[in-house]
Amino acid sequence: MQRILTVLMLLFLPCAVTAEETLQELPTGTLSLAGAQQLALDNNPSMQKALASVRAAEARLGQAYSAWWPSITATGGYYRNHADIQPDWQPDISVVKNLNEFNAGLEANWLLFDGFARKARTLAARRGVDQARHLEHNAKRLLLQSVSTAYYQAQLAREQMRIALQNMSFNRSLEHNASIRYRVGSAPKSEMLNFSARALQAESDLIDAKKSFRIALTVLGELTALPSTASLDTLYPEPVDTTSAFLAEHETLSPDEQLRHALRERPDLLALQAAVDAARQQKNAAMGAWAPTIAAVAGVDYLKQSDITPEQEEVTAYAGIAAEWKLFTGGKRSAEFQEKKADLLALQADREQKELAVRSAVRQALLDVEAAGENLERRQKSHELTRRIRDDVQKLYTTGAANITRLNEAQTDLVRAAGLAAAGLIEYRLAEEQLLLETGMHKRLQTSR
Repeated sequence: MQRILTVLMLLFLPCAVTAEETLQELPTGTLSLAGAQQLALDNNPSMQKALASVRAAEARLGQAYSAWWPSITATGGYYRNHADIQPDWQPDISVVKNLNEFNAGLEANWLLFDGFARKARTLAARRGVDQARHLEHNAKRLLLQSVSTAYYQAQLAREQMRIALQNMSFNRSLEHNASIRYRVGSAPKSEMLNFSARALQAESDLIDAKKSFRIALTVLGELTALPSTASLDTLYPEPVDTTSAFLAEHETLSPDEQLRHALRERPDLLALQAAVDAARQQKNAAMGAWAPTIAAVAGVDYLKQSDITPEQEEVTAYAGIAAEWKLFTGGKRSAEFQEKKADLLALQADREQKELAVRSAVRQALLDVEAAGENLERRQKSHELTRRIRDDVQKLYTTGAANITRLNEAQTDLVRAAGLAAAGLIEYRLAEEQLLLETGMHKRLQTSR
């Protein structure tokens, strides 16, 4: 009787201690999803590139505005000339002379009319700025998508590590108990080896989960531009919060309203619309080549020739209207217009294609959220039921009322259900995040306008 009591004491003692100790191996961190996204927005080179594109577009707009102002040109020069002159009225006389010449001039030219091409080019440049800003906004959206995916993958890998550790702890505990029973002759050796094999499999699952965790952190480090001297430990995500509901900004809108919002606010769609508008203005600018150009011109020229007798000094001032009208260019104007027209048609087709893609993406995101929410609810219920079944089977196995095969099945089902429940929670939160980004309703996109 005493030997039986000793065996029973040893059976239950190691379980809680081993589970508590193994779970301490989990990597813990405090980095939130919002914190990871902010790091990426602050440090990722793609954002710097997008901002530089905006500055370049603004500079091109400044160049277009400059055409509305007069241009002022100053000229000047000093020369040593050798002159060999034979006047027409005195063919027998030749004058050979070396002289110094200095000239200077100042001219103002103000374009008054060019067939409205200048206005069209200015409007095109302005739309180019809008396009660059929308593209910068879309670069932010895509970066947020990538960060959220990598972040949630890291959290999922951490949950897989936790499940593997619990599974390993459970089997190591049973292995220990089976070893004691085997030594006292109340259990076969195969029972102990069974739990040893399952513990090794759990260790293998733990190794795979650790690898997935490090890979996700590596991707997150790339997205946040983590310095090479910094450790990936700084990117450890905070534990998954299974108690609070995930707040979604889209919940107050119907699917049709969310789709309309995406078609109205998606930055990549707005960028293409700006490109279409800019191409239309470029086509209008090309039409201006058939019109004459009219400009106001005014200036003053000064000329002085020295080292001759007598010295020459002249001052000439002028002002007037200059017009130029190209009547034939060999088909160049027509070809340029057709090029701009074709560019416009191509961009309009891209705009229509992008709208179809946005519609599809939003609808898929809505379906993902709906399916992920339904799956999460069922997986969590299944996990709870499976855990209760495993606990009951474990008690029956301890008393000898259930065999090892049934316990193995119950533990395998529990591990699978735990993994599905953890994945379901992560998938649901990721689906929510992706929907907000697909519709352009993410709070970081809203506040950046």
